[in-house]
Amino acid sequence: MELPRAWQRPDPLRGLDRIPWDELSDGRGSAEGLDALLRALVAPEYDARERALAELTGRLLTDDTVSEASTYAVPFLVELGASYKVAAHVRDRVIFLLAAMALADKGFTEDGKRTRRRWNSVGRELPRTAPDWITQTRHAVATGAPRIFEALAQENAACVVALVCSVADKCPSYVDGLMQEAANECDDNMLREAAEVALHLLRKQETPDLLLLGIAQGHPKVLKDYETTARPANQPHEVTVAKIGYRFALIAAYGDDEGESSFTR
Repeated sequence: MELPRAWQRPDPLRGLDRIPWDELSDGRGSAEGLDALLRALVAPEYDARERALAELTGRLLTDDTVSEASTYAVPFLVELGASYKVAAHVRDRVIFLLAAMALADKGFTEDGKRTRRRWNSVGRELPRTAPDWITQTRHAVATGAPRIFEALAQENAACVVALVCSVADKCPSYVDGLMQEAANECDDNMLREAAEVALHLLRKQETPDLLLLGIAQGHPKVLKDYETTARPANQPHEVTVAKIGYRFALIAAYGDDEGESSFTR
């Protein structure tokens, strides 16, 4: 019997040693050591993998800010997320990290300062000075995401729903069917809510104020953050909806404690 394509993939970290990590920036300094952390995600020891996950998240998504290193790390994270040879807890957290990086509101500039997403009065995103790591990281995630969707097409995984929410405008057409199945068949109410948000985004449906409020009501803490947390001026509703969908999926996977991150994240 032929193995699933996810099992046939080569080493997910192939080419890692060809990236000059010590010459890249993670926003606070050299990205040196990121290669060792990526390798630790496939270490035999559970605790080593957990430590690496925590440290990678802190360096690749520093206070909701992406960097040059974030963009370069995405292809390796995609391969880790698409491989069944990787421990399930690592795979899921890596995919959630990719989704969060695609939704990042801020990016480091060349001098270590931060720039953030802004929109004009009609909801068009304003350009940023190059190098624009927010856009580059999001593009890298959107480019790699189909490999994850293909590998995990038979699973109603919360991390995959979160990834769809984060790059819905770039998803292949077949992803609609995956999310419809998740919305219809998931036993977990929060995961169904997240899948419904993903479908809303995939189908580019209108999001008037009342509907946005109704979506936020899917969870009391999300609703509270929606009502009390200041969002960037003119942020399009679909961006807010994507963040809500990500948050619903995170709660479905890890419970309220993990889902308590800032609404504007």
